[in-house]
Amino acid sequence: MPGTFFGLEIARRGLQTQRIAMDVTGHNVANANTPGYTRQEAVIAATDPYANPTLGGRLLPGQLGTGVEATMVRRIKNEYLDVQARDSISSREYWQVQEEVFGRIEAVFPEPGASGIADILTKFFNTWHDLNNTPQDPGVKAAVAETGDELATMMREAYQQLDDISKSILEVDPSGNVTGGQLKDQVDAVNEILRQIRELTGSIKRVYAQGNQPNDLLDKRDLLLDRLAEYGPVSVTYLTDGSKPTGEVALTFFGVDVGCGDVAVELKPVIGQSSGKVEEVNLQIGSQQKQISLTNYQTNLPEAGSLVGLEESQKVIVGYMDKLNKLSAALESTISQVLGQSFFTGSLAGGDFAVNSTILGNPAVIDGSRALYVARLATIDMDGQTKDLGNGVTVNTPDLSGATFNEYFNALLADIGARSGSASDMAKSQSAVTEQVESLRQSVSGVNLDEELSRLIQYQYGYQASARVLTTIDEMLDYLINRTG
Repeated sequence: MPGTFFGLEIARRGLQTQRIAMDVTGHNVANANTPGYTRQEAVIAATDPYANPTLGGRLLPGQLGTGVEATMVRRIKNEYLDVQARDSISSREYWQVQEEVFGRIEAVFPEPGASGIADILTKFFNTWHDLNNTPQDPGVKAAVAETGDELATMMREAYQQLDDISKSILEVDPSGNVTGGQLKDQVDAVNEILRQIRELTGSIKRVYAQGNQPNDLLDKRDLLLDRLAEYGPVSVTYLTDGSKPTGEVALTFFGVDVGCGDVAVELKPVIGQSSGKVEEVNLQIGSQQKQISLTNYQTNLPEAGSLVGLEESQKVIVGYMDKLNKLSAALESTISQVLGQSFFTGSLAGGDFAVNSTILGNPAVIDGSRALYVARLATIDMDGQTKDLGNGVTVNTPDLSGATFNEYFNALLADIGARSGSASDMAKSQSAVTEQVESLRQSVSGVNLDEELSRLIQYQYGYQASARVLTTIDEMLDYLINRTG
């Protein structure tokens, strides 16, 4: 049979357990607005009864309870929602970074508008029509030269601004070394996140090894995993020793194991031998230096974080720059053929596309008798074929996909608008999906203050009741010890 003081131990356990439960509830309330915090709960269970049946023990109708204890403090977590949340985060960041970049690209081209390249291109060919009406008019010749200079300047500025946006995403020196850009900044952020995850994992493993529950450390690591998912696809497997968690994780980033050891991620751009430009961007991950092509991820696994989104945007920008350069080269080639003299010189890629300095300094040298044929270039399909402009004047047209100059440029603008609109729509859609998934996750793991305050009152009453039991037993013992004899 239990001793006289047995009830004191039951009351003590009740006080201790209710106090622990109140402390956990207070911790939840204090962290109600802490990013990444997961609601915790004291797991309360009855202690082993007195006494457990033994071979020589007397069999009684029932067993006497010994009180209560808080067996552990657990996190209320749904790991399946974490997987879905991280996938949606990667998709959201993929589109949001493109929405931002295409917003900057659209700002380069104020179209449609009176100050846009398309309007100036039309105005340029109209001045040649005017010159055809008065072939020797020096004023009209000056207008042709000035409009051409305005067109060349606007095209140079647009090309340079696109180049600036491209370099803000990825800047590479002539040797192929990455020197700056958002991609480099984000890879640096990835490496810092991985370092912090490794440090936290070491701390978590030590806490588990001591038989404790590292809830707050696990929250910090989960928050870092969410941040890592912003940059690329993440997969996490929590390792166990039998049924016991060890704190170790099998973590992959872009499908490569980055969970163990001092794993680093580096950018390795591929420079084309003929073009001298970045044709592909790889991530080099881990001690085995495994190469992951961001370009392949765009094709095979789209919407995989901001790194892929930035690489996609950068390649599109380079494509726009090539189209602008192709348009400037087509203008230079065809007009020079018709006039028999260079009106435009240089190229956008070389940074020196401009009106011939001789013409700009003395517009009178322009052959006004050929102005009509230059004007007709505006309506000729540029399909790589030889075209007759009249009176035996021919021109070898460059290949602009069979479009006129204006049609070719307008197609570029249409592509920018379509991609920008698509990125904006998808960014909004994926943000809504992420918010919905996060709402589901918070419904499980988030702190509900009303619920916590209700629990607090419950534990408060439990504590007070245990204290009352302790007081009652104390009075009984006082009577037994001091008042009997």
